Amino acid sequence: MAKDEAPGSAKFFFSPRPNRAHEIDWMEWGDEAFRRAREEKRPILLSVSAVWCHWCHVMDETTFSDGQVIQVINSRFVGVRVDSDRRPDINSRYNQGGWPTVAFLTHEGEIIAGTTYVPPDQMGRLLNDVADVFERSAADLDAAIEYVRERRNAPAPVPGGGFDASMVDYVVDVAEKAYDSEAGGFGNEPKFLYAGMLGLLLSRLAADAPGNIAGILRHTLEKMAYGNIYDQSEGGFFRYSTTRDWSVPHYEKLLEDNAAMMTVYADAFNLSGEADYARTVYGIHDYLTKTLLDPGTGAFAGSQDADEEYYRLAADERTARKPPLVDRTVYSGLNARTASALLRAFQVLEEVEFRSQAIKALEFVYEHLWDDDAGPYHYFNGEANLPGLLTDAAWILSACLDAYESGAGERWLDRALRVAGWMLGHLQDHGSGAFLDCVHPPGSRGLPSEKTRPPVDNSVAADGLIRLAQNSGQKKYDEAARRALLYFSGTFQEYGMFAAEYAVSVARLLDPPVRVTVVGTPDDAATVELIRGAHRARIPFRSVEVIDPEAYGDELEETGYGYTGTPVAYACIGTACQPPVSDPKELSARLEAGWTDATARWGQA
Repeated sequence: MAKDEAPGSAKFFFSPRPNRAHEIDWMEWGDEAFRRAREEKRPILLSVSAVWCHWCHVMDETTFSDGQVIQVINSRFVGVRVDSDRRPDINSRYNQGGWPTVAFLTHEGEIIAGTTYVPPDQMGRLLNDVADVFERSAADLDAAIEYVRERRNAPAPVPGGGFDASMVDYVVDVAEKAYDSEAGGFGNEPKFLYAGMLGLLLSRLAADAPGNIAGILRHTLEKMAYGNIYDQSEGGFFRYSTTRDWSVPHYEKLLEDNAAMMTVYADAFNLSGEADYARTVYGIHDYLTKTLLDPGTGAFAGSQDADEEYYRLAADERTARKPPLVDRTVYSGLNARTASALLRAFQVLEEVEFRSQAIKALEFVYEHLWDDDAGPYHYFNGEANLPGLLTDAAWILSACLDAYESGAGERWLDRALRVAGWMLGHLQDHGSGAFLDCVHPPGSRGLPSEKTRPPVDNSVAADGLIRLAQNSGQKKYDEAARRALLYFSGTFQEYGMFAAEYAVSVARLLDPPVRVTVVGTPDDAATVELIRGAHRARIPFRSVEVIDPEAYGDELEETGYGYTGTPVAYACIGTACQPPVSDPKELSARLEAGWTDATARWGQA
């Protein structure tokens, strides 16, 4: 087994500790498994697991290692094993509220019953009960499933009347009501990071929104950074805390969470100047580069396993113990999201290395996991797998724009245009305006054949399209974003804390556009500082383009941007444009003052 390789066969991941789960006759998700279930008249037992998941490992070591359970599954079911990271399309359709998920399915992929972790004695009874119902009560089961199908295929929700600031305020109010004034964060226990909501609150703080947003953020960010949810020895955030006060985390570390939290703390540092927030950014960066980064490719691994005994050791004791397993699978959307986080850190901290690392990871994604016809491929394990997911396209679009706006070259704007064109051509539902979750659904019948419209991924996609419209000057992207967001305008209240990304996109849509054009050689230190000056301005949103005078030559004068050999920036806020400026601090100050004035006028328009 290669270093850090996930345990199990090439097809399946099992617990890294001793277990008998491999004795179950697992099949991969696909037509062959459903054909076998149909021909043998057996229900399917779907196990949705994750390589980083502690309770998934426990289930492998206990329930799926129990001799009686193994015998019943092999004799009365068709066992199908799925890794949720590699197959988010299947996980989104069948997850029963956490990992592990065990779902019992018909031959067409309809859910008979489902649960999460089940101990061996209970699982034995459950297996026989489900198999008996499947064999003896087929008519009743079909009737129940048909009822579920009718409800699932009910007419699409009616969109609201449009967009206004109250929609954003509603989601902020959700966070304020869920805020834990004692321990920080939101809700009770288990307590999750909710990076999306923190990002929304940071954008509202930058917009000088009223309320206790600053207090909520300061208290929460401090409690998390100094609590056990953050690894004080090796850096990086664990996935969640089992306790309200962040004291007992679940010890898995995910690339997704740490990329999101790097962006949160970078934004917090930019707004406050608090050195502790920068310390956390550097700590996350240290973890990512020392543990998840492949220096050869520049790509980041997806996750690190939970090992309770390891993380409870003191820092000096950990060195003598093998660290928890790292799943070296490279995920396109997660690497794009990490590139965006590194680019945000580059924009607000004095670290050019962050931009270099981001571009290397993004180049890997674009070279190995993007195809102009098939779109994004979801993961790479020596070859590209699973094309056509919305979540990957949305994050790659965002990262390409972040690279372009960080002065990494116009090729990233061209790539953003390609990603957006593919997304509009292959995933946008022309009837509803929303984006579908995939090009190729994971099955041909029943629930697996039905495409979904995930609100978070739609919000991320719409946000990228709004930005692309500003960077390219093509209004069709803004119109596509509006249609996608409008689809959820009558139902976004149902998503609770998970409406944060939607609120961010609506706010970007409503706020006056801020456009900064930096003219200068991209590698010139003065150009870099002007780029940073634009991004450091304490305003919620902006778009930044960098024009290389050497590339444009005589054409530069035709654009209306003058250049006398010294890098210079031009800014337009709303409908008002300002005189050129060459001082980064003055640029930031002008943007802040101009944005405040523009929002006052914008709100009266």
